[in-house]
Amino acid sequence: MRHKDFSSSERGSLAPLGIGLALVCLATVPAVLASGSLYLTERRLTTLAEATALAVLIDSDVSAASDFSSSAKRFLDLASPPGLSEVVLIEASMADSRTVRVRLCSKWQSMFQSYIVSETGSVCSEGLARRGR
Repeated sequence: MRHKDFSSSERGSLAPLGIGLALVCLATVPAVLASGSLYLTERRLTTLAEATALAVLIDSDVSAASDFSSSAKRFLDLASPPGLSEVVLIEASMADSRTVRVRLCSKWQSMFQSYIVSETGSVCSEGLARRGR
């Protein structure tokens, strides 16, 4: 029975597989980290929008047709949201006679700066506050 010597013919066949796996891992890690950063920015903005809606609800008289935008801008000027940049008030309105709706947008920039991909996006969120009976 003859045994074939695989040591010379199969040498180096795992190296391209290992290099390919390393490249896939190197491409996946930044994508996962960037998507996590985007998610955290969205959650922070939602928290700020809900806090702003509560502040507007407490500050203003909902029975009168008051200007909710000025109350929301006052709150946003006092609040210093960590991790958010260029927060813009889009809408502060009354959905019905008891619910205040606040929509905010913020600038999001990927945590990885490069010359090829330098994406800057806008993340928007909405917060609602409802007065009890």
